[in-house]
Amino acid sequence: MPKRILIVEDEAIVAFTNATMAELLGYEVVGPAQSCSEALAAAKVSPPDLALVDIRIKGDVDGIGTALRLRDLCDCKIVFVTGQGDSQTRQRAEAIHPSGYLQKPFSPEQFENAISQAFLSGP
Repeated sequence: MPKRILIVEDEAIVAFTNATMAELLGYEVVGPAQSCSEALAAAKVSPPDLALVDIRIKGDVDGIGTALRLRDLCDCKIVFVTGQGDSQTRQRAEAIHPSGYLQKPFSPEQFENAISQAFLSGP
């Protein structure tokens, strides 16, 4: 059974691209979800092994808060996707000990490497 990846991204073209790349790598894609509530609902139906979470998403809860809730719900690995490079955001994200980061824009190779490394990392 292929590992499941939840795509949490509110830009439709980016979500589509990420989902396509994940599927081409042999993963089952859950979502995409554009907000925390959508991500949690998708994870309840089909718990992911990894969540690929944009830090800035729609709604009152950002990607960092969403990642914490996803981890509590299904204990999945988290890889943050971000175009945000400010140190305060990075510190908040680091505090939850994600399995990786993807800085936008990224190449298909960087995408594959981040996911592979996340699955190789500890629990």
